[in-house]
Amino acid sequence: MRLFVDSLGILRRHRRSLLLYHLFFTGLTLALLGPAVGALLAALEPVTGEGAISTGGIATFLLSPGGILWMAATLTGLMATLTLEQAGMTVIASSVERTGEYRLTLAALWQTALRSGKLLWLTVLQVLGHIAIALPFLLVIALAWWWLLSSYEVYFIRLTRPPELWWFLAVAGIAVAGMVTCNGWLFLRWSLAEPIVSLERTTAIRALAASSKRIHGSKRALITPLAVGAVLLFALPILFTWLFQLLGTPYLALMPASPRALLPAITAYIALYLLLMVAVTFALSAGYSVLIYRVYLATSGHSRKHHTVPPPAHTGAKAWLVEGVLIVAVLVQAGLVVKAFDTAEQVTITAHRGNAFVAPENSASAIHRAISDGADYLEVDVRMTRDGKLVLWHDANLERLLGRPERISALAWDEIRELDAGSWFSPDFAGEPILTLEELINIARGRAGLFLDLKPDHNSRDLAQKVVELLQRENAVAGTIIAAAQRHVLDETRALEPALRTALLAQFVIGPLDNGQFDILGLRYNQASAAAVARARQLGYELHVWTVNQPAEMSRMIDMGVDNIITDRPDVLARLLSARKELTDGERLALKLRNWLR
Repeated sequence: MRLFVDSLGILRRHRRSLLLYHLFFTGLTLALLGPAVGALLAALEPVTGEGAISTGGIATFLLSPGGILWMAATLTGLMATLTLEQAGMTVIASSVERTGEYRLTLAALWQTALRSGKLLWLTVLQVLGHIAIALPFLLVIALAWWWLLSSYEVYFIRLTRPPELWWFLAVAGIAVAGMVTCNGWLFLRWSLAEPIVSLERTTAIRALAASSKRIHGSKRALITPLAVGAVLLFALPILFTWLFQLLGTPYLALMPASPRALLPAITAYIALYLLLMVAVTFALSAGYSVLIYRVYLATSGHSRKHHTVPPPAHTGAKAWLVEGVLIVAVLVQAGLVVKAFDTAEQVTITAHRGNAFVAPENSASAIHRAISDGADYLEVDVRMTRDGKLVLWHDANLERLLGRPERISALAWDEIRELDAGSWFSPDFAGEPILTLEELINIARGRAGLFLDLKPDHNSRDLAQKVVELLQRENAVAGTIIAAAQRHVLDETRALEPALRTALLAQFVIGPLDNGQFDILGLRYNQASAAAVARARQLGYELHVWTVNQPAEMSRMIDMGVDNIITDRPDVLARLLSARKELTDGERLALKLRNWLR
């Protein structure tokens, strides 16, 4: 308890210097970190070989040398940012005399800059240490995956959940628990390395050794506060956002309907949210840094007296200027957020494998239903049989839907044309045949655009060529989008028919993308963000999100500004868009605010 009381005393004494340092460092980070990370990822791309990762390629990428290097670089950048901010706050906390808020902040910045080399090397050593601890556990997970699940497609595993999945999850769960325990203990043992480097004349390696020795010899009364502080550091911002949404709902209901009165109310609401978020992140960052420093004092044998001396003249007025500038900045930011709320909504609907919610995926029934539901595009998966027939089928084999292990590319059209592709969904669709791409073109002509997800394998490397030739022969190039998770497929398509629009499908993006290679980025919806939308606008490509089936998420994606929503439920999305058109501008702004806060 004494540890927390002393930490609060230091935090209260130097609160304005700590706040000024936090704001300055945050601004510097935002200004420099974005370009630096972009340059780093661009430099890593030849090594990682990827800018965007598909669903099936996640495990392969993360366990590859390039993926491990990417994770190490990302973790190093994150930890370096946290370490440099903590170092400056440690310098401020260690100041006995109050010599002026601005002078103390500048001194902390200068000392942090002087020690930045050692601090960055300390970060690299910490990351390498954590990776070394984690690798055996990750290897166990990788071997379990290879032994139990590597023979299945990721999509098949997610939908059918075979028995091997539960064995894998049991092994992976034990491995993850062990990894978290070991890495968490290492994090605590090395938690004093930063103040040792910042305040003592020593090397990074010696600082790690000294920190480990001091923590290991400490009483549990010192270790527990560190662990609690670390948990709060990551959990409290999430909890704050949830509580703000919960408590703010009654306020949203009381907002005026008139846009003239609503805009100031929304601006004030957003400003309050941003201001409180800054306060929470500052309190956590500064509080944890001061707590680390206080534990450092307790374990190092150093003493620190707090002298009560009058501050220099006009320090109070200057310090209040910091708070004033912060409030003005928050109001400006809130105004920019509100200005970005565009009441016009231009979102198109793509039916994912037709209306796969009410009919078998990729079937004629699902296609007809999607068209009647108002879909703008029909997304289907295209594969090629052994004898060159283009068919609509998602998986590489027939296992998930028909219980047969044969691969589509290893079968002739005559072997699958009579298969029942509907009974698995419902007896009402018994006898539904596998649809061909040629049949789809005839069904959709003049009624909806085509969004063709090409899925080549080693038996059908000329899939793109065959698809383009069919589209050209059927005069169906206009209004068709060719999508793929592999860039080389899109490159081949554009070379064969430059008039075709192309879409790169990605589970998530890990680096800069060359938008000259595609017209559309198809991103998993839980990876979409306002930054992703802004980046798409800046680079000139459309952002489509998949697969969004819940109305609340559809609404959030609309307000985020995406260009297209891919869904199994086009009827639900069409009704949602129609209902939103009936809203007043005030109601639409209030709805956008709710979604912005989510």
